[in-house]
Amino acid sequence: MRRSYSLLAATFAVTLGASGAAAQPVDVGAQIKMIESQPSDMDRAAWKEKRREAARKLVQSKDKKAIPVLIKLADTETFDIIGEIAIEGLGNLGDQSAVPVLQKVANDQTRDKATRDLAKKALFKLGANATGGGSPTTTTPPPTTTTPPVNTTTTTPPAETSGETGGGATGGGGEAPGTDLGSPGSSLLGGGTKASTELPDLPVLPDDALAAYDRLTFAAGAASLEYDTVRKRPSFEGDFSASYLKRIEREKMAWGWGANTQVVAGFISPEGREQTRGVQFQLDAHGEARFYQGKIYGVGRGAAGFQTDYISYKDGDDPANDLKDNRFTADVQVALGVGYGRVLDVGGAIRVRRLARVLDAARALGKQIDAATARKLQLTWWALRGERSAYRSLVATVAILREAGILLGEPDAGLTYEMLTVLRDTQLYQRPSGLDVQLAFGEGYLARPDMMPTPSETGRVEQLLASATYGQQIADDKAEVSGTAFARLRLFAPDDQPSPFALGGTARLRRFAYHQHGDPLGALDVSATLLLSKDSCPVNNAMCGAVLASRIEGEVGFSLFMNQASALRISGQVAATGGELFFGGALTATYGLLDGTFAGL
Repeated sequence: MRRSYSLLAATFAVTLGASGAAAQPVDVGAQIKMIESQPSDMDRAAWKEKRREAARKLVQSKDKKAIPVLIKLADTETFDIIGEIAIEGLGNLGDQSAVPVLQKVANDQTRDKATRDLAKKALFKLGANATGGGSPTTTTPPPTTTTPPVNTTTTTPPAETSGETGGGATGGGGEAPGTDLGSPGSSLLGGGTKASTELPDLPVLPDDALAAYDRLTFAAGAASLEYDTVRKRPSFEGDFSASYLKRIEREKMAWGWGANTQVVAGFISPEGREQTRGVQFQLDAHGEARFYQGKIYGVGRGAAGFQTDYISYKDGDDPANDLKDNRFTADVQVALGVGYGRVLDVGGAIRVRRLARVLDAARALGKQIDAATARKLQLTWWALRGERSAYRSLVATVAILREAGILLGEPDAGLTYEMLTVLRDTQLYQRPSGLDVQLAFGEGYLARPDMMPTPSETGRVEQLLASATYGQQIADDKAEVSGTAFARLRLFAPDDQPSPFALGGTARLRRFAYHQHGDPLGALDVSATLLLSKDSCPVNNAMCGAVLASRIEGEVGFSLFMNQASALRISGQVAATGGELFFGGALTATYGLLDGTFAGL
């Protein structure tokens, strides 16, 4: 009895729901008016959304007065998803007057294949086919994908869609991301023997995440291996570094940590006893946590690092002149302070904006990319950052955009290429935006070798620390203005140690160049730096003659981004220090590995 009562209650609830829906008829005239004329108080973007909504309501109304309007939409709306809504709706409404226009669409080679297939499905429901005649009991149903299913032995008609996905009932003809994007789905999403295109597990970020990144980078500076055939002397020198950064920015808090290491090594080994070897190794780690109240935040920071230097020299003639030296230094610092604002890496958001511009220029943008879709796109790209090619990223991007009703139709060759250039764009990493100003008090301990010249900072050290960072993306994200500044003053120094201060700042302009179809060509950057410092003097050292030191530097560089977060950079510098003028140049190769970024729109 109890089970029977539950079943009756469920049936009653369903009946009430159906009668409630029937009690709210669609105003067919108002919906037709919305489709045919733009209200004076509504912009075009909002009107496009309202038209699509009106088309769906006309299909749901099943009113015969809606048929001519839907036929016109199916025939004329070739660049908006409202046309696909009308095509599918005509198949569901069952009116034979729609057959001629559906046959026209099904045979129109200027339409994308997904739209033609949708028209064939609608014709099948009406008992017709693309060439005229046919019967649902004798006609093989039109393919639901561009790749015919293997070993299909039945002629069961395709199942009707029970709900809407994105813009239309089929999401604009695209395949919803499921278990395997490489299975038969569309001309672009075809599986064949290609690598699996199953959507990856997405990284988990809090709902209030504003930005996040996860970055591992390797860099090589000057490196050479030589052999002098005259003096029979091999030599080697190299400068290598690596860094890891992880950070997440949330509305009320932010945290991040990172580590850096660098090795500089070299040797000269001519014939005989003479030999020179040297290695410098540095390692540091740092972390930060912030807690926001509006734009004001409290901050806690910590850092630790050490450096070891080893040098060995053997005199070729006199062993008494041999030299071997090994020095170790270490720093530990903690700081507490306050700040204002924040700077975010918005590279992920720029990629979404560039993608929207490409679709809009190709008249394939059904609606603007909303925050939820942008988030899904960025996290998918993040999850696929370890892929050796952009194939899976492209397949997943198309599927996500089609499911959301943003991408109208199947992209043609030109649009596919331009979407691919956006996904491969290596100029969209470390793109700062915002202002961040911070003031902190630091407590630290410095370990220095006894043989270092005095006076020097050693032992317990208190400091006042200030910093500022700024970044802004301009010119449709093709240019960037940024800057950094810092100041440091030692406090409470013992009488036998100095109280130095240092301050400086760098301003930078970068311009990113692109080919007309979106291929990144490289970035030109110009920067200027000013540094000031003074060692000060210990209280008990009246003979100390501390002077103000300064350095002014200008640099021009060009970076060629080779692949994901990797670049080859050539630069020239000119600097004035202590009345001397210096000129220099550098060639640096950087390789980024597993670079993932996310930024809210």
